[in-house]
Amino acid sequence: MDFYFLVATSSLVLQLIVLGLLLLGYNFKRQKKYRQHGFSMFAAVLIHLITILAVMVPSFGAIVFFETGVPSYIVALSVVHGLLGLLAFIFGLWLVASWRFRVSPQSCFPKKKLMRVTIILWITAIILGAAMYFILYMPITPVAG
Repeated sequence: MDFYFLVATSSLVLQLIVLGLLLLGYNFKRQKKYRQHGFSMFAAVLIHLITILAVMVPSFGAIVFFETGVPSYIVALSVVHGLLGLLAFIFGLWLVASWRFRVSPQSCFPKKKLMRVTIILWITAIILGAAMYFILYMPITPVAG
């Protein structure tokens, strides 16, 4: 099995877990279970940080700066995915850090607009990352027949 395929697949699985945590956290928020919401978002940020450092930064550098022969649309997709993902991570980290595991959700309510922007950026980045995975590792080939 190809090492890069294994790493990319592992990263995709972790990002799908992050997506699940985001959706779970949103569900907790809708149920007014704000502490559980915060913990699920904290877990999502932590897993996201691990994949950023272990997989995404090296992959981004390889695709954008070092690989030759990578189609320009893959480079462009990588840049957009990277920027959206980085913004989502920074906003998510700031939101989780400002929460600081408090029991009361009162300090979070003024940040609702930023939370909405963050979730939109994050889900968009996950979708773009999944699209890159399928473009790079699951190319559509014509069926012989």
